[in-house]
Amino acid sequence: MVCAFYILFWPDSDIEYPHSQVLLNRRYRNDIPGDQSLIRNFENTFKKLPNEQKTPFIESNGITYTYIRGNFDILLMAVSVRNINAMLTILFLNQFYGTLCHYLCSGSNGQKLDKDTVSDNSMLIFDLLDECMDFGVIQVTDYNLLKEYIKIEANLPKLKQGAEKYSSDSEDESETSKSKSKSKSHKHKDIKSTRNQANKSDVMSDDNSVINSSILRTYSLAINWRPKGIFYAKNEIYIDIIEHCEFHYDIQLEKVKKNEIHGSCAVKCYLSGMPNCKIGFNEKYISSVDNEDFIENEEEPIDMSGNQLVIKDEDDDAEDEQETLVGEEDQAKRKDRIPIRDIQFHQCIQLGSIYKDNLVTFTPPDDKFTLMTYNVEQHKQKRKGALIMIKPTYRILSQSKKLQILCVLTTKFKKRLHCRNLLVRIPINPNIFDITSLDEDGLKYKTEMGEVSYKIDSSELVWSIDNITGKKAVKMMAELSLNSVTQANLHNIQNLLNHRFEEQTQNEEDDDDNITKELDTFYGVNGQSSSLASKILKKITQNNTFNNIKITFNIPMLSYSGLKITYLRVDEEQMKYTCFPWVRYITEATDNQVDEQSGRNNASHCDYQFKLAPSCFTLI
Repeated sequence: MVCAFYILFWPDSDIEYPHSQVLLNRRYRNDIPGDQSLIRNFENTFKKLPNEQKTPFIESNGITYTYIRGNFDILLMAVSVRNINAMLTILFLNQFYGTLCHYLCSGSNGQKLDKDTVSDNSMLIFDLLDECMDFGVIQVTDYNLLKEYIKIEANLPKLKQGAEKYSSDSEDESETSKSKSKSKSHKHKDIKSTRNQANKSDVMSDDNSVINSSILRTYSLAINWRPKGIFYAKNEIYIDIIEHCEFHYDIQLEKVKKNEIHGSCAVKCYLSGMPNCKIGFNEKYISSVDNEDFIENEEEPIDMSGNQLVIKDEDDDAEDEQETLVGEEDQAKRKDRIPIRDIQFHQCIQLGSIYKDNLVTFTPPDDKFTLMTYNVEQHKQKRKGALIMIKPTYRILSQSKKLQILCVLTTKFKKRLHCRNLLVRIPINPNIFDITSLDEDGLKYKTEMGEVSYKIDSSELVWSIDNITGKKAVKMMAELSLNSVTQANLHNIQNLLNHRFEEQTQNEEDDDDNITKELDTFYGVNGQSSSLASKILKKITQNNTFNNIKITFNIPMLSYSGLKITYLRVDEEQMKYTCFPWVRYITEATDNQVDEQSGRNNASHCDYQFKLAPSCFTLI
């Protein structure tokens, strides 16, 4: 049982004397100290702990603090004095944070869950907290159910929308007058539903305060994640197999250090009634705890005629024939298996059907949800190579004070596929290369495909390609002007790559202490430049590392692990409608970003990078 719940704003929590601010709190029991002493005790205990012991669970003076940290210095904390379910409390905090993101950050205005947003919507958060937790006992945190009867509008800024209305242009005034006249003429007419939304009748109602009576009875039902009475004019289900690549390659050793996949099966469901969905995958032993375990007593096969999805291609068969040796059937079977691990299913899935029939059977929640998540160790599949390979070369021209970067990019996937939004970020270490300003002749490049730019805030060369096909090699060459080449020697480069570089002490006078130089720099007079490039480079020199080339991309219609849906069926006993299924595969490599809609990371440390080697640098 949770004794108290807090939402804190705690900026710079790692400094010596941090202070947090309580944005809102709710107390359920009186057997704990006051709010001020409770928060002060938590801060003091947190400061004394070393970094490796700052876990989500902190115990002090018989009080247990369970917390998670969100974006923009927001911290959610549950306090208890009794022995509670730790994982249940962490799951509640995570899902409640996601619910807040859905209510407060789902609009098109780009609102973020920060301190001001929480303070402006305290009444909405208290109503959500009352439904999610009853006297310290966790109840429900499903957004699809909460949105049906908590219909309080979020207090969000609407300045952008209001600014457009007060435009002084005559064209805007005429358009607004026309829109008002149209709205008056159609004011008393019934608007037919043209969007695929859950409607209780054929006519859409503007009154959003009406509550579905079956929602209140949903908690006590066996299927408490889907209310009754849902109807759609067109029944559709969208299934996305999204796989995030985590690939580390050492150029010096020419060896793959890490190759893993963090996959998820995202479903968008627009089905009427209480449907029963069945999904089958091409991996036969998806339910096995260990990939080396085989099912001894197999049941009778299920009739899947008329519901199978044709997924085999001629290219796949040709590759399998080349790799499969004659007379080695057992090895071929093991090679075709996908080493899936760490599978997490949604609560709607019937686990018995997975172990018995090897089918994922479930009654889906309404709208969007994640059906399952999984991890795949690609290094166990030797036939699965890298999707994209890159070979960089840094050429330092000491006489002309130039830096030439040659890069060869090769795509290894099938030729019929397309890679979109490809970004190659090539680091340029400011400890070696003195690049303080870029004029018209500062950056020159020539590439067979895409564009090249230089980002001064991160000191990296960005090679962007909108679309590239498989089995293709492209080249890029860029040239940068250097102020000096004193630090550009092979000894410093090797020390930097081995993390043995010692920062040089700067005895120069700080510009902030000299008011005259500061004013000259601000206005760009007396030989001083108004550019902030030098200050930016000083900051990133101390904070960033420049030993890896990072790549981000998106490849549609590709399942890197080989996991595909082979069987899909939707049944509804009462309505017996026809369903329109849609299946999509996406393989991507993205940066470590946090999704505001769900409050979770898109992928845990998902990056596609190549470690630089001393052989990549040449001094001429």
